Amino acid sequence: MYLLAHAMAGLLIGVVFAAIAGDRRVLALATLGAVLPDLIDKPLGHIVLAGTLDYGRIYFHGLTILSLVVIAGLILYRYRRRLDLLAVAAGMASHQFLDGMWRHPVEWFWPFLGPLPQHGYPEDYFWESVLRELAQPSEWLFFLLIAGLFAYIYRRELATVLNRFVNLSFRMALVAALGLAILAALAVGWRLLP
Repeated sequence: MYLLAHAMAGLLIGVVFAAIAGDRRVLALATLGAVLPDLIDKPLGHIVLAGTLDYGRIYFHGLTILSLVVIAGLILYRYRRRLDLLAVAAGMASHQFLDGMWRHPVEWFWPFLGPLPQHGYPEDYFWESVLRELAQPSEWLFFLLIAGLFAYIYRRELATVLNRFVNLSFRMALVAALGLAILAALAVGWRLLP
């Protein structure tokens, strides 16, 4: 599963948490939780531990870390009535579900089923996978959906920021620059397609 697909799942979970909590800040926390396993495990496994494990689904893809975050979230909710860490945990759980971690029981139940297995990936695997991900049209679609949802949810705040720029020509230039940046990103992504 790709990073922005995970982020989209986290954002949808965050919408539910925001409705329950009455606080839109949990949107970003659930989205962060949904991408956190890849943001930590992939660089850690494929770069830092490349000589030993060389695997991208290690600690944050397992139930041990998820359980610790859930416990901390329950404690925070009990004493502060805040859903912040529970939203992060829900995002992390969605990541594990979408990755189908039950098909990798040693990693999922680590350290209870033994040590993490060693894998042998090519030396440039991490950077190749990043480029492969950038070349996926679905990732660009998820990026646009996520940006659109955040813009809609935070439209009042965005309107306030945009209203600070009184000059209409500056606003037009800003919109044109953003449009060109999106087109350039899409062109680069399209060029990276195999």
